[in-house]
Amino acid sequence: MHNDPGLGREVILRGAARIATAVVGVSSLACIAAVAVIEPADATVRQSIDWKISAAMVEARCEREIGIARRRIDRIVRTPGRRTAQSFLIPLEDAEADLNDRLVAERFLFYVSTSKPVRDASQGCENEITSFLSETGARPDVFRGLKEVQAGRTATSPYQQKLLQIRLNAALRDGAGLDASGRRTFVALAQELTPLELEFEANLADERATIEIRPNQTAGLPRDFVATLERKPGGTLVVPVEEATSGLFLSEARDPAARKAFFVAFERRGGKENVRLLERALAIRFQLAHLLHYPSWAAYQLDDKMARTPARVLSFLDDLESKLKVGAREHVAELAALKGAPVQPWDVAYYDRILYKSRYDVDEEAIRQYFPAQHTIDAALALYAKILNIRFERGADDGWVKAPAVLHYRVFDGATGSFIGDTYFDLYPRPDKYGHFANWDLLPARVVQPGRHRAPLSVIVGNWNPPSAGKPSLLSHEEVETFFHEFGHNLASLLATAPYETLSTAIRHDFVEAPSQMFENWTWEPSILREITRKWDTGEPMPENLIGKLVASRYVGSGYSYAEQTFHSLVDMQYHMAPAPRVDTTAVWASTQNKSMPLRFVAGTYPQASIGHFMGGYDAGIYGYLWARVYAQDMFSRFQRDGLESAEAGKAYRELILEPAATYEPDVEVERFLGRPMMPKAFYDALGISAGKTGS
Repeated sequence: MHNDPGLGREVILRGAARIATAVVGVSSLACIAAVAVIEPADATVRQSIDWKISAAMVEARCEREIGIARRRIDRIVRTPGRRTAQSFLIPLEDAEADLNDRLVAERFLFYVSTSKPVRDASQGCENEITSFLSETGARPDVFRGLKEVQAGRTATSPYQQKLLQIRLNAALRDGAGLDASGRRTFVALAQELTPLELEFEANLADERATIEIRPNQTAGLPRDFVATLERKPGGTLVVPVEEATSGLFLSEARDPAARKAFFVAFERRGGKENVRLLERALAIRFQLAHLLHYPSWAAYQLDDKMARTPARVLSFLDDLESKLKVGAREHVAELAALKGAPVQPWDVAYYDRILYKSRYDVDEEAIRQYFPAQHTIDAALALYAKILNIRFERGADDGWVKAPAVLHYRVFDGATGSFIGDTYFDLYPRPDKYGHFANWDLLPARVVQPGRHRAPLSVIVGNWNPPSAGKPSLLSHEEVETFFHEFGHNLASLLATAPYETLSTAIRHDFVEAPSQMFENWTWEPSILREITRKWDTGEPMPENLIGKLVASRYVGSGYSYAEQTFHSLVDMQYHMAPAPRVDTTAVWASTQNKSMPLRFVAGTYPQASIGHFMGGYDAGIYGYLWARVYAQDMFSRFQRDGLESAEAGKAYRELILEPAATYEPDVEVERFLGRPMMPKAFYDALGISAGKTGS
């Protein structure tokens, strides 16, 4: 089953820094140079970041920089005279952007540091920044200044006009239009919400769920994997229950009791404490929405999205559900025929693998042999470089953990040779590290003064299985697809050229996944697979027969996997459209699953406790993965028409989609790129179902 690589694997860094995306290209693996020291062009400023900081330094720097930002904004507001874009809007943007830029490590280390005191201090810093930004966003004097800029029509460029529109809308949504009492209540609730969200994430990061299995229950599991398991004195083996082990264990372990034990433990990660945190967050969101006179948190959230209204999202999801439900049931029936008995939730991945092998002779372990981790990274960089006309060079070993655990690449424009920005890859598991696969645009694109850009910085965090004795880390095709997905985000942030951080990060939330989802398609194209695969021990590309089987298997079970995404999206909407602040999240999950999916809810589990999307910026927004995929598939149709490695299509994609970022609405950018409005036909054609209404 090929689940969407995005779902469950992305998080948003709140406040001034939001997840975005970026990319650029060259033509062959030769573009991945050895470590080189090349000074950036005079027009580009590369910001130095100190990753080796103590908890005390995090706390002190955070307090200092928030104080500086507060005093700057106070001066901006109190300066007499006419409020213009140059005297008010841009200084306000710069004050908040500088706060983000000066606290990159202090905020990000929560997810990757090996030190608990540093992680705790980083979490505290994020709480303080978010509280400060919430307080600033709700200030009536800031709101009045923005309204004066609007009335004076001094925001003249498309960039300034969009920046003003975004900030005015954000101020209203932050409670700046409320009376004094309402603002105080709004700010207090908003400040209570962020610590709940971060505590939810911290509980998942600290999760140490395991199961114990007997040696005879290891049948089917790769020997290399079994060799990594801790052996208890009684002879049992300890299996970590986490993202990095779930796909392998559930798809390969032959013993159904072992699979059930793993599945139940996996669906209980986060514990009842995370259920409590989620339900408290839902209650606070309910109150915030009603303070702003919205009927629900979903209505509040969607007012700032492409979809606009809950009704439109529900129409989109209902239409998908009706089309996908039949395919999901047929797939489960097919798996049950293979099993010779009713299928349980912990059977799906296992019998999917058997179905692939029996019908398509797809051997996942054989496929892994052709995706050694470092070669796959190099091949992906070369491909993106060629399409987007950029160049990558290995950078200094200056990350938060030494290479090869953390790799650094510098990105240059392929035509001019000018320096663009930096990207880091942190791709192997460590204790207490963020447990999913995600991209952070830590330094979004920005002009710091006329003629001088501050170079962007983007980071991919993942958890591939580490190398074993005598072998490199070998990736499943799904892991490769996920890397391409996150690298799509990574390059979207690196290649944005809008002059303000806000424009680099404020892409409509139900479109932000489209660029990353579009690039997943390359991992399914035979010509690309010939380029990016090399057997780890011989260097041979994947043979044609294996490529053919892999490609043919792409949409096996897609009805089930997309139905599951639709179900998650429906749960999310029901959580955030509830008519009362108190929501029994487990009951809603169970009833929705039993209605929407062919397999029933497993009593005693609480899957919502481990889905960071509910607490990490995708609240009332999970539908956006499916919404964006409709756009992604249509954008990919131009590359199918012009050539998968077409420099012309890549140039248009870079200039019309990536570089403007949020300067224009997604529908406008997509229409310019395609030469016509978006059509859902490519999405439905890929799934083999007839097109219909999509709500988009």
